[in-house]
Amino acid sequence: MYLTHLNSSFFPFLISLFFFLFFLYLCLMFKFFFHYHFYFFLIFASFVLYFFFLYSKEINSFSLFQFYFNSQFFIYFVLSEVFFFFGVFWSLFWIIFSYESCFLLSLPIIYPFGLALFNTFLLLLSSAYAVVYHLNYLNYINEYSLYFCIFCGLFFLINQVIEFFCCFFSISDFSFCSIFFFGTGFHGFHVFLGLGFLVLAHIMKLYLNLNYPFYINCALLYWHFVDVIWLFLFSFIYIFVYYLFLI
Repeated sequence: MYLTHLNSSFFPFLISLFFFLFFLYLCLMFKFFFHYHFYFFLIFASFVLYFFFLYSKEINSFSLFQFYFNSQFFIYFVLSEVFFFFGVFWSLFWIIFSYESCFLLSLPIIYPFGLALFNTFLLLLSSAYAVVYHLNYLNYINEYSLYFCIFCGLFFLINQVIEFFCCFFSISDFSFCSIFFFGTGFHGFHVFLGLGFLVLAHIMKLYLNLNYPFYINCALLYWHFVDVIWLFLFSFIYIFVYYLFLI
């Protein structure tokens, strides 16, 4: 009975609908910024979060199927993120190999072994702290490694914002500039989401006495996924393009 009720829930449709309107309005704002109002953008985002909260509450009310639905949701969520960043890399390589001469003439040089390399070190260090925390969590040992992991993630976001403000090009200059800001910017947004998942799972365990290993496992797996995505971004957008220009 519970399984049938969750399968017939209308919240996934509403979440998908307002998520589509959210991105459609975002595209319209980028193209005709002065002709659209920003508060509609916030309204659509609020509806997405509201219906997502209601659907999560509905799932959690059926504890017998909680693990099944949450695990399925997490798998589909990560899979959607994989396809999202696959589109970013596809756009990058399509520009390089389809219009190589024009691409090289309009290519801004980004030195990869400065702030970007330091950000890579921060994410790898945070991933190591996450592994240490996970091992201690399974052994029921109080460990402050998660705090260092969150600190490295916040430091990464601050450095990413500094890099955006220090760039000598904008998102509308060339195709590569658009891909650079879009890929790294959305990765920064996913880092922010990953930090939120880690903080929420830790609060549930520490202050609400809700010891759900599944939630902390998903948060840590998502954090490792974000680290892997950054390694691909750093390898292709920074290092590969830099040496392609030198060649």
